[in-house]
Amino acid sequence: MATSSQRRLQPTSVRKFGSGLDTLEIPGLTELQTKSYELFLQEDIPVEKRKDIGLESVFREIFPVESYDKTVSLEYLRYELGKPRYTPDECRQLRLTFGKPLKVWLRLNREQPIEEEVYLGDIPIMLGGGEFIINGAERVVVSQLHRSPGVDFVEEIEATTDRKLPSCRVIPERGSWIEINVTKKD
Repeated sequence: MATSSQRRLQPTSVRKFGSGLDTLEIPGLTELQTKSYELFLQEDIPVEKRKDIGLESVFREIFPVESYDKTVSLEYLRYELGKPRYTPDECRQLRLTFGKPLKVWLRLNREQPIEEEVYLGDIPIMLGGGEFIINGAERVVVSQLHRSPGVDFVEEIEATTDRKLPSCRVIPERGSWIEINVTKKD
């Protein structure tokens, strides 16, 4: 009689019960993040063809800024991303953030309008695998579920007394959630 260490598993044939012989390709797991970041920056899109999303949307939401007496206003014209100062490898070694300079063109409207390029700072750049280099370390953005704004009412049953404890959660479109709980002391 053969012992368990002497037994050898025989390969079994694989049976396919499906009608198709094609297999599905594995999707790119980081494609969602990379496409989303490309849409956020709209770097390769000409200024006049940029959609009102991402950085473009933020600038259009903030500007124009007007003085209280409406005599002076600051108007947004466009933005541009420059070339990175360091390579990703240099950023890892020097413990720097891999990014591109963000320059914004603004117009100051007074007696005579003045257009000027303003450097706002470096914006981190996503690498091909969906990661960023922040202070020399590779970081990734972890997606989370976004709850729709509204009000949730929940009723939980307390384990010890079988008493129903209602609670309410207010989820605003922007800002912090508000939770209202009733405890057994109430």
